[in-house]
Order: sequence, then structure tokens, then C-alpha cells
Amino acid sequence: MIKLAVIHHRHLDWVPALQAAEPGIEVRGWHPKDLEAADGAWLADAEGLFCWKLPEGLAARMPKLAWIQNSGAGVDHLVHHPELPARIRITRADGAFGFWMARYTAAYLLMEAQRVSGCADAQAAGIWDPKLMPEDLTGKLALVLGFGRIGRQIGRALKELGMCVTGLVRAPRSDPEFELRGAMDLPSLLPNARTLILAAPLTEATRGMMDARLLAHGHVDLMLINVGRGELVVADDLIAALEAGRLGRAVLDVFPEEPLPAGSPLWRHPKVVVTPHHAGPSVPAHLIPDILPNLRRFASGLPIEGAVDRARGY
Repeated sequence: MIKLAVIHHRHLDWVPALQAAEPGIEVRGWHPKDLEAADGAWLADAEGLFCWKLPEGLAARMPKLAWIQNSGAGVDHLVHHPELPARIRITRADGAFGFWMARYTAAYLLMEAQRVSGCADAQAAGIWDPKLMPEDLTGKLALVLGFGRIGRQIGRALKELGMCVTGLVRAPRSDPEFELRGAMDLPSLLPNARTLILAAPLTEATRGMMDARLLAHGHVDLMLINVGRGELVVADDLIAALEAGRLGRAVLDVFPEEPLPAGSPLWRHPKVVVTPHHAGPSVPAHLIPDILPNLRRFASGLPIEGAVDRARGY
């Protein structure tokens, strides 16, 4: 029976879920920190791997490895990994991340628009403050950078809130549902935007794109929400923009180093919200429908479909 190794911090959830989804595959798993105890002979015979980050030296222990199923949407940490030869196919899955991230995005935007913090302060002080009127988001511009399945679902949620949504993509194209503009148009769009949501993959083109030069086009009412990759944002430039009033608030779920180091100034900045990379949790019930077609192909000895383009990075 063909073998699929699960190397994941939640392997106790994923192994039975994957085994139940495709009984024709033998699935075994270990926590990345427990690889010393892994069955070396079994790993050496496994052709498939389900993981998030690839532990150092694991690929050398799996000479038959032909397919890696990433446990999430972003694959930047795998496509350029020096231990993975080009023959190994890498696939991604975003399951219901779009719904999770749409709720996350709407929650933080609505908390500000509905004056949740101000109302809580007034309640604590026993003050009835009729000046705490909610902000009308109708017609206000929401920009979504990265408009695949996840970005589109975020766009739909914001559209339902009455906002005018524009998607930012590599090259502008027609779309029956949304206006899609090229990412190069961001400087001209930011001055009129109420929020900018980053849902793009990490590539050479997107790395560090939220820098001082781009943020100079922002304003004090602009909310930046990053559910994409931490490396999209230059943290020092972000803080400088907040201090200078070129950005009103930053909601950050992803960071170049995770967990976010205790010494990071982002923890303590009054205009920054830090969350623990939970905007789009990898839940078996949601991701397995994405993974199932390739699990079945793998069990039948058929080629894996939908592998990421390593040159493009997604």
C-alpha cells in the first residue's frame, strides 16, 4: 500500500482524517519535534508527505518522495526549499480559508466602524454618549491585494457590507463580479481607500511591497489588514506610517518570524492589532475536500494534478 507521511504539529487530528478520506493509502504521522522517534524504514518507503514547514533533513530521509501536499494556501516556504528537487510536485489547499478570512477582515473593520472600543469605554464609565455614531461604510473603497479564491471571498463579504470593492492582481482583467486592477495602480488608489487587505502570495514581486514609498500614499483613516504573508510588509515602514498619520490602524495576522518575537515593537503599538496566525485555520473538515481528488489519484498511482508553478511561487 502506498504511504503518506504526516509531519505536522496537529498530526493526531490529520492522520485519522486523511486515512478516513482515502482508506487506500497508509497514513502515519509525527510531530515535527519528534522526528527522531519516527520509523526511518517506513519514511524511506513513503512517496507522499503532508506538512506545513519541511523539517531540515527530512527530504533526505524520504528518497521516494514524489508529492508534498501543503497544509495551507501559502507555499513560498516550499517552492524554493533547497532540499526539494524539481521532480517533487507540491500542491496547496485553501479549503474554506476565504470564509474564515472574510469573517476576520469584516470583524476588525466593523469593530472600528461600530465604535466598539468607544462604547466599551463609555459603558465602563457609565456614560451615555450619543456622539458614538457608527461609521457608514456604504460606498467606501476596499482594496483586496491578491484575488484568488480567498481574496474573492473577502471581497464578497465587504461588498455585502455596502463597500465598493476593487481587487488588485498581477495584470488587470475583466471580471463579471468585481473591478480588477493591476497591483501597479495601488499608489493611485490608496488615497481614497478605507481599507487595504493583503491576501497575496509571497513572491519576488510582492516581498516588501508595503514599504515607505507605497505607504506614503495612505492616510489616517486607512486600515491595513494582512492575512497573506508577513514578508509583504516592511515592519519599520509600517510603524513609521502609523506615527506619521499615513495609516490609521494595522491588523496583522502573519509575520516574517512566528511566533512574533517578544521584543517586537508591534506588540505594544497602540494602533496595531497582533493575532497569532489564526485568520485561516487549517481544519481537516474544510481542507480535505480540496485534497481528496489528489489523495484518490495518489492511491491509484495516477499523476498528481494542480501542482504549483515554482517559477511563479504559487
